[in-house]
Amino acid sequence: MEKSPEITLLYQGTDISKDVDILECVHRDVSCGACDMLNLKVDHADKWMQWNPQKNDTIRVKRSGYDSMNLYLNTVVPEDGAYRILATGAKAVPFPARWQSFKDKAYGAIMTMCASECGMVAKNHGAGNPQYAYVLRENLSAPVFMEMLANREGAVLKALDGSFTSIGVLYAQGLAAMHEVQLDSDQMSSVYTDKRYLSWSCVEIDTPFGKGKAIDSASTGLKQVITDIPVDDNAQAKRWASGLLLMHNRQSEMLELAMDFNPGYTAMVRINVKSSTASNGQWIVHETEQDLLNGRTKAKLLRCVTTIA
Repeated sequence: MEKSPEITLLYQGTDISKDVDILECVHRDVSCGACDMLNLKVDHADKWMQWNPQKNDTIRVKRSGYDSMNLYLNTVVPEDGAYRILATGAKAVPFPARWQSFKDKAYGAIMTMCASECGMVAKNHGAGNPQYAYVLRENLSAPVFMEMLANREGAVLKALDGSFTSIGVLYAQGLAAMHEVQLDSDQMSSVYTDKRYLSWSCVEIDTPFGKGKAIDSASTGLKQVITDIPVDDNAQAKRWASGLLLMHNRQSEMLELAMDFNPGYTAMVRINVKSSTASNGQWIVHETEQDLLNGRTKAKLLRCVTTIA
């Protein structure tokens, strides 16, 4: 297969594009619940192995304005005379489950402590920095605990370029749209999925130390009453109820798009859709699959939710 001249492959910060032939190059960029993944297949394995690849070495691919940012080498296996290389957004280090308590710590400080456990740093974009009197990590790995805490604050957690990055959903929804999509385009296909019947109308947190609730005025679904989440006061209960309701109901509508390669589609980017169908409106990119070699982009979008109070 002819090597694509458009793809730049960086290994440990050095451009090695001329040393290998790229046979496959797919980057999956996700916003929560999983880790970014680069699936790379290269020929001329003898040149590749001269680099003496080690677990957690950095790999980065670029094409026409698209940048995977630094990912970490996870697996290298021979395949049909070539090498299959998998790299992930988080380092390949042990993530042991453990008990840990945090007293009088802010959200950002807790994230920093947990990220350092994974050999990463923590960043926060629009998720706030509330102070907690007491938070307990109940036999969870650091990434699972961080994502749980982020979700309660209405945020997603991404492993991005050496950091665990917390991104507030309302913050992302409030940014200007990066793209405007016309679904009648000949270069794009779409699938719209409506699961609003599974949405919640209300989340109420009711504990001895704090009570609070949030309501989604657009939903006629079930009310959820939660009694087993420890909160310190009514303000935290209200905030966590809003976060949990937002994170659940934003999954009620999904739009899947397939198109020619578009480097602007990355996780948590806001998109405006113009259509005569139910997909018309404002969306947030949930995950993308960028096939850099064949020039194709697939994206899953979640509806912006602005009806929670």
